[in-house]
This record gives sequence, structure tokens and C-alpha cells, in this order.
Amino acid sequence: MISGLETVAIALTEPGSGSDASALRTTATPCLGGWRLTGEKTAISWAMNASAALVYARTPGSKRSSGVSCFVVPMESTGVSTRHMVGMGCLPLGWGSIHLDNVFVPESHVVGEEGRGFTAVMNHFDFSRAAIGLMCLGAARQSLDESVAYAQQREAFGKPIAEYQGVSFNIAEQATHLEAARWICYRALWLRETGESHTSLASMSKWWPPQVVRAAIEIAMRTHGNLGYSTESPLQQRYRDMMAYLVAADGTAEIQKKIIANEIFKRGTVSL
Repeated sequence: MISGLETVAIALTEPGSGSDASALRTTATPCLGGWRLTGEKTAISWAMNASAALVYARTPGSKRSSGVSCFVVPMESTGVSTRHMVGMGCLPLGWGSIHLDNVFVPESHVVGEEGRGFTAVMNHFDFSRAAIGLMCLGAARQSLDESVAYAQQREAFGKPIAEYQGVSFNIAEQATHLEAARWICYRALWLRETGESHTSLASMSKWWPPQVVRAAIEIAMRTHGNLGYSTESPLQQRYRDMMAYLVAADGTAEIQKKIIANEIFKRGTVSL
């Protein structure tokens, strides 16, 4: 995996549960020498490209977060099939569904503690949500940098459009939002590094940066005028890619807000 020769998908989301990940129905039935996995995962990033998947499944009869374990499932295993789901953006991610039909997984392929898989993946999300936020902000920064360069070159009414407040103030606002959102992500990762609670900040890192990048790209498109709307511009691709992080990838904005609100009312204060 480190060398890039093997790539792995994270298979948690299911058609009937979506953001309610603890309601997953994929089962892992104990058998001689291991387990038999049956179920379906959907909207899985890298499903069409991965050589293996981390599949989250529950023992029959268990409920909610209890009884969920994580299994390494090689994609060439008997009983594994995939279906490509073509999205409006993020096309290289190979988004798709993974179907498991009585797939045998040996005991050695259990990741972490048996029955503790749900807790482990939620802990992982506290990292990946901040990382996704920073990835989104990279697209925002690139779009704004391109707008700054264009605004200094493009002239209207005898001077560069950067000299008009209708252009420059928009970029100033977006640069401010970008900087603030970046520090939320950094603080979440710093708290993780120091072993402190950071679930709220991780969720803030996931719902707000995609909003920031959407606004930044819209401003960049308007700054570039008709060129920004052209399919020849990278802005349209970034806009379509960004939408994926508003509706998927470690939980929707609404789920993140629910997590943040739960943490606030549990503490009794908005202070972190």
C-alpha cells in the first residue's frame, strides 16, 4: 500500500442506511476458518480500482454499532462483484457498488478487534474529515490564485479589473474564509496529534470547507467571465468535483452539523 502497488477501498455505506452507518445490514457469519460475508455496499470511492476493500459487516443478530467488525476482502474473491456508479465529478475515484455473495474471509483478515469495527471507523473519520476539508481548500486556493492573476491582466474601461472593488472585494472575502477554514482543519489535526477530543472540529472541517470552495469557485468563475464558464476552464471540473464532498465522503453537511450540535449540548457550551 505504501508503494502504491496495492490500493484499498473503505466499504461502509449501504443503500438502506446511507449516513446512518450503524444501521448497516451486511452480515459476517462465522464459519470454519473464518467468516462468510453477504450484503451490498454503495457509493464506495475506489470500488472500481481497488485491489481490496475494508468491508464493515455485523454478526447476525447484533444491532446498531455493536457486533460490527472490519474485514480485508480481496476484490478478486469468489462472490465479489462491482458496479460502476458514474458521478457528475470526481471521476478518477472509480465510484461504485460492491456486492458480496457469501464471500469467504479467513480469520486472519479481521482488522483490529472483532466487534469493534464501528468504533474504529468513526475514529478514522475524525482524521479523514479534516483531511478532506484541506483537500477541498486546495481547490479553493488554486481557483482564487488563478483569479488574482487573471484580474491583474484583464482590462476593462482602461484599467485592470483587479482595481474595481466589485472584483477585488469578492476575492478578499473568499481569501478570508479560506484562511479561517484552513485553521479549523489544522486545529482538528493538532488535537488528534496530542490525543485530545476533536470530533466537533473534525465535523466542522468536513461541512464548512466544501461550502468555502463552492463560493470561491463561483467567484472565480464570475471573475473570469465567460471564460470561467467554458468547459475549457478547469473551474467547471472543480465545481463538479466539489459537489461530491457536500453530499458524500464521510458524511453529509447535515450529519456533520448533527455531530457538532450533539457535542455542544453534551458539553453545555460552544467552547471547544
